[in-house]
Amino acid sequence: MDVGECKGMTVQAAKPIVKNKMIDDGLAVLYHEPEGLVMSRSGDKCIVASCYQWMLDYGEENWKNFVMEHVKSDKFEAYNPKTLQEFEKILDWLKEWGCSRTQGLGTLVPWDKQFVIESLSDSTIYMAYYTVAHLLQGGVLNGSAAGPLDIKAEDMTVDAWNYVMLGKEYVEGTKIPEETLSKLRHEFNYWYPMDMRCSGKDLIRNHLTMSLYNHAAIWNDKDKMTRSYFCNGYLMLNGAKMSKSTGNFLTVRQCINKYGVDATRVALADSGDTLDDANFEEPVANKCIMTLYVYDQWIAENIKTSVPEDFDDFKKAPEFDQWDKILISVLNNIIASTAQYYEEIKYKNIVKHAYHELLSIKEEYILGKGGKANPLVLLKFIEAHLILLNPIVPHFSQHCWTNHMVPVLKKIDGAKCEELLLNQGWPEQIPIENQQLYVKLYSYIKSTKAAVSMSLDKAKSGGKKKKGQPAAEKVIENCAIFVALEYPELQKKVLELMNNATWEDNKIDPAYKVQVRELIKDKKQASLALGFGSFIEKEASTEGKEIALQMTMSFNELEVLEQSKVFIFDNKATIKNIKFMLASNEEEEIANSK
Repeated sequence: MDVGECKGMTVQAAKPIVKNKMIDDGLAVLYHEPEGLVMSRSGDKCIVASCYQWMLDYGEENWKNFVMEHVKSDKFEAYNPKTLQEFEKILDWLKEWGCSRTQGLGTLVPWDKQFVIESLSDSTIYMAYYTVAHLLQGGVLNGSAAGPLDIKAEDMTVDAWNYVMLGKEYVEGTKIPEETLSKLRHEFNYWYPMDMRCSGKDLIRNHLTMSLYNHAAIWNDKDKMTRSYFCNGYLMLNGAKMSKSTGNFLTVRQCINKYGVDATRVALADSGDTLDDANFEEPVANKCIMTLYVYDQWIAENIKTSVPEDFDDFKKAPEFDQWDKILISVLNNIIASTAQYYEEIKYKNIVKHAYHELLSIKEEYILGKGGKANPLVLLKFIEAHLILLNPIVPHFSQHCWTNHMVPVLKKIDGAKCEELLLNQGWPEQIPIENQQLYVKLYSYIKSTKAAVSMSLDKAKSGGKKKKGQPAAEKVIENCAIFVALEYPELQKKVLELMNNATWEDNKIDPAYKVQVRELIKDKKQASLALGFGSFIEKEASTEGKEIALQMTMSFNELEVLEQSKVFIFDNKATIKNIKFMLASNEEEEIANSK
């Protein structure tokens, strides 16, 4: 400011001073207007009016600090960093809130009955009532009949509620005996605080935050504060906003009638679980119907094929071979990660790994085993898989358990077999030595299969396959796969640089990439080297720096490939003579030049 009593101040500092002075001198009045057009849910334009109403001072420092301390503590879980940031942001912003209105349904403001409490302020601790509702109402929602404790609604006075929920002393003269009220108090203290509340992201900035404030105001007890909120975005349908006017609209009932309950649940779980809008895709639900049907048939067929009629003890199962150990290792990893995903409400990851990944590896396992599975491994896999999927597809899982697994497991000595899959418990991992090594083997075998498949396609068609042109079926008399004992020189240089770089928690300082470019002048070679470096970085994040930076493979490649020959070549009759051989230096150079 250049003139007046605020001379020398910034506009931001001078603004409130000038405003107050103009109001005091009668030169200005306060004027409020919305930032944009306000429309009601009925589609009517809203008119802004200045009305008297009661306010809640959510900005009061002690109250605000109590709630903020809880939100930032390890006693509160938001499941998503963005959700937590939203709560912290609104706690810093929220000040006075109009908590009353003059019309509509609601609870009367106790001290001024011309007003009712507006809905967002009123519906903030009702979940506490859930803890005792079964004893007060017994399932009769309209209150026309008393619940199991035979308590009349009018007898639940303030003193009675204070005894039940605030732990206050019993007040003589209360119509309900203390012995009866103590049962309600026990239920409340057993079930509260609330473990988790699921809601939409649009309610973070009002209702959910107000719920935290009002829990703090009424109980003033950190042990009664809500432990977690899970917030989601809006729901889209097939990548577009749901709208009745455009016809892009589907109710849950319509979806169930169209795709069935379990397929609907898979598509919902796959739609997303962050603050971003979830996308329900009908093709996912539709495909799931056939996928589950085929899996049901697969379970029945492979139990019949691989589990002998007289198999009555898991100890009779053959020793684990390479493919048994691969399946068990991948399954163990997914059992552990799925438990974590359920805890973190990451259902999309569950669909990705416990659904898609395990459905895929079961086929590869059977192919790798030549069509006949180890009975112990097969039954343990199916049992674990059905349990992992049970929260997502409970009807399918129970059907497969009852019809395929229970009859077999009941004959096996020592096998746990509950009639209800829900009672079977979380699957136990099968202990395997060097488990991560077999996970690495699985990745190595699959990448080899992909490379071989591409090479065979070229060989059959006489070169690069043209788009839309099927490869000609051609008998290949000899097929040799050369295996190098160590990395080529270019990749060795990259590994040396990465070994000497700075690492923290299996993450490398990206500065090593500058050294790669300085060492390798040819741009194409440098690009290949950096691509290899990215591969090693990814491997380090999953398997650890020590394993990823090894100069040689941590397993016998020839032995692994020999045991995986059927899987890699799909048992093709058009390939007559398959050999796995160590590559000489000359052969390596020829291969690299190609």
